[in-house]
Amino acid sequence: MLVNIKFVNFPRPGGKYGNLKTVEGGTIMVPPDLLGLFRSGMSCEIGTKEQTWGQGTQDERLVTVATTGPLGGQNQPVQGAYGQARPGASSGGAPPYRRNTGFQPRVVQGGGGQLGKSPDQERMIFITGVVGRAMGSGKFTASEVPVLVQAAAEAFDRLTSPSSASTTSGPPDMEQGDPGPSEPM
Repeated sequence: MLVNIKFVNFPRPGGKYGNLKTVEGGTIMVPPDLLGLFRSGMSCEIGTKEQTWGQGTQDERLVTVATTGPLGGQNQPVQGAYGQARPGASSGGAPPYRRNTGFQPRVVQGGGGQLGKSPDQERMIFITGVVGRAMGSGKFTASEVPVLVQAAAEAFDRLTSPSSASTTSGPPDMEQGDPGPSEPM
């Protein structure tokens, strides 16, 4: 059967079949191991068979199921919509799934915690992050970096020092800053 593929839809989680939507509006059900061989805009010849799904029920329907990938060998060029070759298209078939390389990422419960970081490293990471965010906001100039570094270092020390939490009775005193725009009365 010659098909002009408009969309390639992978199966839902736990589903047994994905499908191809054709330019003509038809649907061809495809097993997941064959889906990776098809691309949107491709025109190709495939093997199909007709099956009745839901036989004997209210939902009984006749479906077309792909039995092969694109026919014509691996050297068949990938075709665009309506049989036009796409410029720069690969002539080889893509594997349906990514090859297993055996890589296993290391997962540490709790986010890693103290994995070899010294308190000085943690302090510098905090300061760098605070100053970087402040400078990225565009509201500070390069001449204000030392002030930002000092403020970030003091904040880190206040946050990590257990004794400072017990000596303060509330939020720190606020400095008088720019009151913002004032509205005329």
